[in-house]
Amino acid sequence: MKNRYPFIFVHGMLGWGERELFYKPAPYWGMVCGNLMKQLRSAGYEAYAPKVGPMNSAWDRACELYALLTGTRVDYGKAHSEQKHHERFGRTYEQPLFPGWGSEKKVHLLGHSFGGATIRLLTELLTNGDPEERDSTSASELSPLFAGGHGDWVATVTTISAPHDGSTFLSVFPHFVGVLTPVLYGAFAVLGNTPANLVYDPMLEQFEITSLPGKTNLKKILDIKQFQRIHNAMSHDDNVFSNLKLENAEKLNRRIHCSNQVYYFSVTGLGTKPDPKHPENQVRAPIMNPAFIPFAKKMGAYEDPEWRANDGLVPVKSGRFPSKEPHTLLEEGEDKGFEKGIWYVMPDYIADHGTVIGGSLYYIGPGRSKPFKDFYRNHLDRLISLE
Repeated sequence: MKNRYPFIFVHGMLGWGERELFYKPAPYWGMVCGNLMKQLRSAGYEAYAPKVGPMNSAWDRACELYALLTGTRVDYGKAHSEQKHHERFGRTYEQPLFPGWGSEKKVHLLGHSFGGATIRLLTELLTNGDPEERDSTSASELSPLFAGGHGDWVATVTTISAPHDGSTFLSVFPHFVGVLTPVLYGAFAVLGNTPANLVYDPMLEQFEITSLPGKTNLKKILDIKQFQRIHNAMSHDDNVFSNLKLENAEKLNRRIHCSNQVYYFSVTGLGTKPDPKHPENQVRAPIMNPAFIPFAKKMGAYEDPEWRANDGLVPVKSGRFPSKEPHTLLEEGEDKGFEKGIWYVMPDYIADHGTVIGGSLYYIGPGRSKPFKDFYRNHLDRLISLE
C-alpha cells in the first residue's frame, strides 16, 4: 500500500528556504535545474522546503523545524538555553507548515549537508526526547519534542551528502574557518536587522543578534552590545562549524541512534579521483565545480587515507552513514526488502557538494538536468512504496 506523506526538504549550512525572496531567483533545491519543489508539486508530490537557522547548531535547527511543522513557538529547551547562554524561546509560527502532522500523517525527511544532522536529531528527539530537558523542566512547561514517544511521526529519513561523522574541511582549513566564522556573524548581524532579512533570514534571534523577517533595528547594528552578543554566540559550541568538527560530530552521534520506527537512506557525492601523480591522494574529478577544487585537493591529502575521497566539502566516508550505526550498501537498482532502523546506503552520486541539489554546470542545457530530476523522482517513489 502506497503512502502519501509529505516530503520535507531541509537545507544545509548557510542555506535558505522557499519562503525567502532569495529562493525565487536561486532555488536551493534545484539551482540551475529549476525549482525542484514546484516540479515535484506539479507532479503530485506534497513537497516543502522550509527554512531553519543557516548557522545554527543541529539542536537549535531541530527545535526550529519542529516548531515550524507544528505551528508553535520555538522552544530550544530550558537546560540547553541555559548552557549555551541564549534565549529559551524563539519565533512563533502561527500556522503549521501543513495540517495534520502525526502518527496518521507522517513525514519523509530529506536533508542536504548539515540538514542531515538536523533531521537525524529531530527524529531522535521525537523518538526518545531528552532526559536533561525532562529533568530540568516541569511537565507543564516541557515541550512535547523533549518528551519523546513520537518516533512514529517520521516515516523515513534520507540524508544527501551529509557529514554524519563531521568534515575534515575544518581540520585542513582551521584558519580559514577561524576567520570565516566572525565574518559571517558580523554580516548576519547587519543583514538580519535591515529589510534584507526578507531576502535572506539569518535566524539568530535566540542570541539577540538579529530581528524577525520584516523587522528592522538599525540601532542594534551600531550597539556596542552587539559585539558582546556575537562573542557569546561564538564562545559556545552551539553553531554549525563547531558541530562539524570531527570530535564534536562524534559526541553528537553518541546520542543519535536509528529508530526502529523509521526507514533510513543516504547518498553521498563523490567528486574526486586518485591523483595521477600521487595515486594515494585524491584530486577533483571532471564533475567538480571549480569553486570546490582547492577544498577537494586539500581534503584529498588528509592524513587518514579512508577520509580522502570527497565532494569538495564532505568526505565520502562521512557521508555514507554514521559510524557505529547499522547499515547495508545498496546495489544499483536494488529496491526491495527494506527494514526500519537500518541505514541503506545508496551508490555514490558522481557529484560535488552542489551537484546533488542541482548546482552543477553539467546540468545547464536542454535535457541535461534529467538525471538529477530522475534521481529525486525515483527515490521519492521508493519512499512512497514503503508503507
